[in-house]
Amino acid sequence: MDEAIKNFNREIDAVSGAAFQSAKGGDENWNKILNSYGVAPLGDDIKTVLLNSEMKISRGAFPIELRKVYEKILIKHSSSGNPALDEAIRNFDIDAKIKSYYQKIKPFGGMNDIFKNASATITKYSQGMQKGKHSTMKCKNCGAPRLEEMQYDNCLFCGSILFEPA
Repeated sequence: MDEAIKNFNREIDAVSGAAFQSAKGGDENWNKILNSYGVAPLGDDIKTVLLNSEMKISRGAFPIELRKVYEKILIKHSSSGNPALDEAIRNFDIDAKIKSYYQKIKPFGGMNDIFKNASATITKYSQGMQKGKHSTMKCKNCGAPRLEEMQYDNCLFCGSILFEPA
């Protein structure tokens, strides 16, 4: 494998590991990593909102902060002129990486997850048997609800685009 690709992958793995190893919502070590990439840590008010949202985490930095670091790494390595590295960068699926990371840091729900899944699919098989319900706009990547009524840009939890451009 090309040395540039190895360096890129090592850097991605290092920040992913640091995000995972940090305390719930991030810590000083994680903030140092954010600062080294020129990424501002989330403010305490945003962290409080996210920690109290339905998108629970049991450990680690917030997915949106990790996404911002990934974006900086992609920019850093994209100007290398190395065709193999350019291909690796094009194939880097940031949404899938963030979703995978969230699966690792979310609390284990045990039986609750099974019943939540059953509740979510009941409408698929019992259409017309339930009264109309209010629906919430959710992130296509992580499932977080839109926290603000006029939020049309990116998910506050993972940073994915909430609405596809027309």
